[in-house]
Amino acid sequence: LVAALKTLQEKIHRLEIERIQAENDLNCLSREAAQYRRALQQESNEKNRVHQELMEEKKDVSVPLRAAQSRCSLLEKQLDYMRKMVLKAELEKNLVLEQQTHLQKEDDQNQMELCAKLEKLEVLEKQCWTLISTQKTAEEKIKHLEQKLLEEQHQRKLIQDKAAQLQTGLEMNRILLSSLSPEKEVKKKSRKKKVLKNNSTVKRTQPSFQGGMLPFVAGKSASSSHSVVANVQSVLHMMKYRSACMTSQCPEGTEKRTSRWTGICKPVSCSTTSSATETLSDLLLGMQDELGQMSFEHQELSKQIEESQNQDIREDLERELDCLVKQMEIKGEQISKLKKHQDHVYKLKQRAQNLKRNTAYSTSRPNELKGSKETVISPSISSTNKTTNSLRLLKSAQKLQSVLKKDDIVWES
Repeated sequence: LVAALKTLQEKIHRLEIERIQAENDLNCLSREAAQYRRALQQESNEKNRVHQELMEEKKDVSVPLRAAQSRCSLLEKQLDYMRKMVLKAELEKNLVLEQQTHLQKEDDQNQMELCAKLEKLEVLEKQCWTLISTQKTAEEKIKHLEQKLLEEQHQRKLIQDKAAQLQTGLEMNRILLSSLSPEKEVKKKSRKKKVLKNNSTVKRTQPSFQGGMLPFVAGKSASSSHSVVANVQSVLHMMKYRSACMTSQCPEGTEKRTSRWTGICKPVSCSTTSSATETLSDLLLGMQDELGQMSFEHQELSKQIEESQNQDIREDLERELDCLVKQMEIKGEQISKLKKHQDHVYKLKQRAQNLKRNTAYSTSRPNELKGSKETVISPSISSTNKTTNSLRLLKSAQKLQSVLKKDDIVWES
């Protein structure tokens, strides 16, 4: 028991020692735990401080980062805008270059057109100068002719005054001779008969310008005899012959002869112009009739072509139809040219009528001034009217001949 107690006491003492050691260990552990806690707190505090510092640093860095990012975005936008502007500038540059090339081409074309227009203007100026020169020459010729006409009128007036004096002398002689023997009266009658016979022969020798005698022929040959120029030349020859007859025989003679000549000359001058217009209208009607016949033949040929079944006959008919169409085209051109010629002749006729009116007005004024000498001046007016009519006809015919060219109108088959 003692030994057991001793062992128990030893165990208790060991246990107490172990308890003390355990308490000491616990105290040490609590101390160490407190120290560890303190260290952990310190570390956590340091971590928090470092974290706060980092957060502050992050905050401090994030502001310039954001500013830098905003600047970068702005710079990127500016770069995009600059790229767009560069592309736009390049496009505008290309457009400007294209416009410059187009403008250069237009300038070249305009220069070419200007050169052509300048050449045309030079040609027109040359033509204008030639026309002015021809107009001046024509005016000079007209003035020369007017002077000649005035001289002729003056000479005719002198001749008519002499004729009036001779007529008064003849009347005085007739009154004196009326009391003489009947033999002399018989001689006077025979002389009067001879004068009447001479007048009748003169009337017969005068060329009558009727529509049928003028040589306008609507033939189908293309020779020069069927051209308008030859016909105008023949008309000119006839009119010159007529004017020569009138100028050679009109100034001389008594009042009866002058009155007869005036009665003959006026209808002839009217008949020449009217006959020319009538022949032109007849010729135009004949050509229109020929064109109508051709159109009728065209219809018949087209019907025959539609009805024919043989190929050879159809080809022959088609050839004939083509030839007929060509002839119709030629005939239409001839009709159009003839219409233009007719219009020109009508204008010339109107001009001649206006000139006639002007001359009639100019001749009526001296008659009103003289008044008392109407019986003496009446034959002079008739003779001047004759000469002016003939000269007008000559001028109109010469104008017509100058307007028409050599091969202007040719009747073709």
